[in-house]
Amino acid sequence: MVEIKIAKKAGFCMGVRRAVNLVLKALNSGMTPIYTYGPLIHNPQTLELLSSLGVKVIKDVNEELPKGTCIIRAHGVPPKEREALEKRHTIIDGTCPRVLKVQALAKGAKEAQKKVVIIGDKDHAEVKGILGYCEGVGYVVSSFQDIEKLPPLDNYLILSQTTQDEEIFKFLAEEILSRFPGGKVINTICNATEVRQNEVRRLSRECPAIVVIGGKFSANTVRLAQIAQNESRDVYLIEKVEELPLNTLKNYPKVGITAGASTPNWLINEVVDRLRSATNPFYRAFKAFHILAFHEAFAFLFLVLATSLWLTNIPKEILYTLLLFLFFLQLLRKNLYQYLLRDSYSTYYPLKGKTIERHKLLVKNLILGSGFIAFTTGFLLNPWLAIFSLSILAFDLLSMKKPLFVLGDLLLFVGIMGYLFPYWNETFFWLAGYTLISIIWFHLYKELIYLQSDGFLPKNFLILTLGMEEKKGHQILLLGLALLALPFFGLVIHKGDPAFLLFLLLIPLWGVLVYLLKQRPLGQILYLESLILLPQIGAFLLSLALYLLKK
Repeated sequence: MVEIKIAKKAGFCMGVRRAVNLVLKALNSGMTPIYTYGPLIHNPQTLELLSSLGVKVIKDVNEELPKGTCIIRAHGVPPKEREALEKRHTIIDGTCPRVLKVQALAKGAKEAQKKVVIIGDKDHAEVKGILGYCEGVGYVVSSFQDIEKLPPLDNYLILSQTTQDEEIFKFLAEEILSRFPGGKVINTICNATEVRQNEVRRLSRECPAIVVIGGKFSANTVRLAQIAQNESRDVYLIEKVEELPLNTLKNYPKVGITAGASTPNWLINEVVDRLRSATNPFYRAFKAFHILAFHEAFAFLFLVLATSLWLTNIPKEILYTLLLFLFFLQLLRKNLYQYLLRDSYSTYYPLKGKTIERHKLLVKNLILGSGFIAFTTGFLLNPWLAIFSLSILAFDLLSMKKPLFVLGDLLLFVGIMGYLFPYWNETFFWLAGYTLISIIWFHLYKELIYLQSDGFLPKNFLILTLGMEEKKGHQILLLGLALLALPFFGLVIHKGDPAFLLFLLLIPLWGVLVYLLKQRPLGQILYLESLILLPQIGAFLLSLALYLLKK
């Protein structure tokens, strides 16, 4: 079994994520036609996604195109090219804030009548943009030979391409200063670049093989591969999961995985999943459990169990049959949803979409089998339950491409509460409130996981409808922790029994999910989704313990 080590910091940097999110916002706002001036970022897979979503690339500022919205790429553009674009299109500036800072420094140096030396790649889009602000007094140095070609310098400023290697920058800057005293150095290398380079050095000390994911023409991705090679590691630079040399990697005890600053998290998830699936049979079993939505069916089941334990005088055969009905109805609903919308996963969760497509027959059989058991048990319990389940499925089919889809689970639980009305009591009522809040909380949590995939979410996502950004979503989840605690306080107040405060032990379990989500762990999407079982199992066990104590 190969041990997989994933870089703590890899993939999209802040500037790239900001540019991609601007495109996502423009797409969901209907600002068509949408253009980017040059490639938005240096990642072929993301660019293919953009093209499939109708985003076109402007290669020349003088192209005759219908007036639309043009998003400036993360690397920035020269000021004259921006002015030309503004005459033709509405501009959304996707330039990385760190690059904007370098542009401002170059412009300030020019206005102060200083010359500017940029240490970087003269053919890189970012460097070309910075040179535009120098207006003829800028020079690019990428090697020792370029220093030989510099004119005499006295009053000048040395800047860096934001993705430059730290050691190369220091070496070249010192050499320039030794030849031309009087210059000033401002290290404008982005901290994200330095962190990622340090991470690959750390991985190289632990792993004999390093997989670097990213565009082969991406400067920062290539540098990560070069650093690992300099550490005498075997390096495999890949752009897509199909390029992963599985047969070779299986022979290493440890494999490190990192990614360039333009590599989306969904691609990292795919690569990690492919390597784990090829080397770890336990992971393959877990993946099947997860992809077939058993974690969601069990999560719902444990929630209902935690609540229904407190029903008054409900016959056991009714309760057990009802739980069986609900479990298989949820399996049916979740797999039917995933199967029908499997193509939509291609823009943000291709790992799931491709897996479902490969195992279509298995998914179809699971849908048919779980549907048969759900309808049979529902009908045997009460024919109206079978009719009710059909109405829930009809709602799912009508709303699955709309933000209203979240209401399906809520309507199901409310309907079951109505069916159980003859057995209600006060404890059941308050715990049912906790369950309803849990369902909404989990839906938001899951959408935020998908938002972290760095892909393009479909319009049926509630967070897009509400215009909710990642940070705001985290805040709402934290607020949700307080709402989850309210039913327990209500239970204590109305029952006058402080023992029910033990239910508050569930809140830290929910808090763990928020904490892990905020850490943005790479390559862990299946684990993050499955963690929802943690508080649901906890709710059942606490409820069972208290029920036995009171009994």
